Amino acid sequence: MKTFVSKRLLLWFIFIFTSVTISYASGTTAHAEGESYLRDEIDPTLQLNQVPIGSGSSFELKSAVVLPADGGKTLYFTMTVTNGTGSKLSFLDYWVKIISASGAEFKAELIPQDKLKKEIPAGQRVDYSFYAPVNDTTLLEELTFRITQWNYSSSELETSIGDIRFPDPASAVMAPIVRSRSVLIGSMPVVLDVSRWSLQQKDSTLSSKLLLKLTNKGKASIRMPAYQYTLRAANGAMYPLESVLETGAASMLLQPEVTEELQLKAVHLPVSAASEVWDLLINQTVTVSNELKLSYPMAALRIPTDSSDIPQLGDSVEYLNSQGTYLLKAEKLSRTPWEDQDILTTDLAVSHNQADALPFPALKAYYELDGGVVVEAKVIQTDRAVGVPPGVPVHVQVVAKVPYTYPFAQTKLVIEEKVNANLTEEMAQFKLPPASVKLPYLSYGESQPITGAGRAAQYAPRELNLYTDGNSTLLEAQVEVVNLEKRSNSIPRLTAFFKTEEDALYPTKIREVKQKLNPQGKALLSFSSKIPKELSTKGLRLVIGESVTEQRLSGVEDKADAYINAVEMDLAVLNEAINPTLKDVTFYPYTISLSNIQTWLDNKQLKVNFTYNLSKDSYYETSNEGSKLVIQFTDSNGKVNIDETFYLETAPEDTDKRVTLGEHDYRIVRQDDTLLFKIESLKQFKMSIYHEFQGKRKLLASQVLDWFGVTK
Repeated sequence: MKTFVSKRLLLWFIFIFTSVTISYASGTTAHAEGESYLRDEIDPTLQLNQVPIGSGSSFELKSAVVLPADGGKTLYFTMTVTNGTGSKLSFLDYWVKIISASGAEFKAELIPQDKLKKEIPAGQRVDYSFYAPVNDTTLLEELTFRITQWNYSSSELETSIGDIRFPDPASAVMAPIVRSRSVLIGSMPVVLDVSRWSLQQKDSTLSSKLLLKLTNKGKASIRMPAYQYTLRAANGAMYPLESVLETGAASMLLQPEVTEELQLKAVHLPVSAASEVWDLLINQTVTVSNELKLSYPMAALRIPTDSSDIPQLGDSVEYLNSQGTYLLKAEKLSRTPWEDQDILTTDLAVSHNQADALPFPALKAYYELDGGVVVEAKVIQTDRAVGVPPGVPVHVQVVAKVPYTYPFAQTKLVIEEKVNANLTEEMAQFKLPPASVKLPYLSYGESQPITGAGRAAQYAPRELNLYTDGNSTLLEAQVEVVNLEKRSNSIPRLTAFFKTEEDALYPTKIREVKQKLNPQGKALLSFSSKIPKELSTKGLRLVIGESVTEQRLSGVEDKADAYINAVEMDLAVLNEAINPTLKDVTFYPYTISLSNIQTWLDNKQLKVNFTYNLSKDSYYETSNEGSKLVIQFTDSNGKVNIDETFYLETAPEDTDKRVTLGEHDYRIVRQDDTLLFKIESLKQFKMSIYHEFQGKRKLLASQVLDWFGVTK
């Protein structure tokens, strides 16, 4: 008997000595793909039978799981031993055997750190974690967990105390896997919570990213161990995760009641890995020997993949990279008309709460419609900023085009960072509300602000004019722009459409002003479009927004391919008034008056002398491109029509006729031997003033005068 005891003590001495010298490996242990898996924690309300060991003490199975491992499968399980006595209970007196349904025995071993737990203090509960290599086909419901006690009076040196078995199926007593749970790290309780998850497909592979929040609920700070993190699909296939940051969690300090975040990612997953159910496995590498390293399961968390968990419009999302932690917030979604397409635009604010400015990340984006259709988007920075200042958001617009007839019910916006030429990292996803073509509406007299940093301005419609050549009609809307910056600034590029009450859109051409505006300076822009002669201007509105080209706000020479911050504006009532005299005739910003009109006629020549006075509202910067002034002489029977066409202020050539600011005398001369025969009456004639725009005319004023008289 003494021989048996001595041998057992010698074995335990070797066992304890080797456990003290064991260290933990820092490398990642690979996982083989398995066909199935079992949840590991037994539901407390559905406990399996306990095995009593006397005096209110017992063994109970706390958790068990069979996981794929290199070369086969491994059973991991935890026994909780309760000491109901008033003195210490020696764990050295007991052991656990694993027996299969066929009678085969699998050798169970304690993990190294639990080998030091030789005793259970009086009235306490202590967990012991084991591992046992099993067959590839082993299931929990086929196993018996047999509790034995060393008995040296027996020929077998042990006595069986009791068995613990799972029902069939074993999952009937397993607790559901949840997204948040508390675990012990060191001796401190830490709450783990998976708060965000994304999965995206690029070509033939998948990439994923999740955010794990860790909150130390203990009373002292602890340093995070070097855990391994793994994705587990519904079929049991497992894929390693790595930290977004190079340092990962290895140096993360968890202070009491302070939540830390760990961003994890997996790239180049096969498309076949797509799963409705994903779990996060947290494992610790345990070195048993030079030849054996275990990836011991610490916790399994269910990853929330429901779209309802995706941040929505108005929510903020944190994104961590090597520069710092950014906040992204989708603030506004609009759907605006653009020729035969619609433009989807989301206003995205990028900010942070760090002490120093951060560089602006290289952003990419796309919209996902109804969960499947991907529409690439352009990211346009609308604030003039070289970085992201502390506490000050920098705004960008995310713009994409879809056919205006294409129906879709759900929209998701995905924002990415372009890390390098070959790599992008997902920053955030936003679930957007249904978007319809419903623009902000401004009644006539209201102004639309431009609020980008360094670009403060406002604009509003002024006059509405109609020009014709008898065959077609040209509609022009004048728009006033005011610079609200404290420095001189370029005039913002704008794009506009005329919109009828029936939602028909007519694209416009813009006559731009290229000069910069001083503070509070104004410019008058002109938007025009050919419209059907029979089209009524009643209810007509101007759809107008800030022009963009490629991935920037349009410059002076750029052709716009989209617009942002579009609104609908009521237009002025069509200006159809015809001045009955030739005095104070306005075609904004000009005003002209004709005086001292007199005629002279002989058999070969007609002369019309007059004085004109041209004035201008000089506070407006304007462009006269395509614009002319026409002064017309018509005899009473309409057989003689003489048009004198002038450029305004400047002309392409020195020989071209033009009117200039101020008061000037002018003479119209026409040589024609047949004039006396054409003019049948020398009683009255008519003088008219037209504003010509892009070859079409608008009558401004007309007055009947007497021949050979002189007007005042």
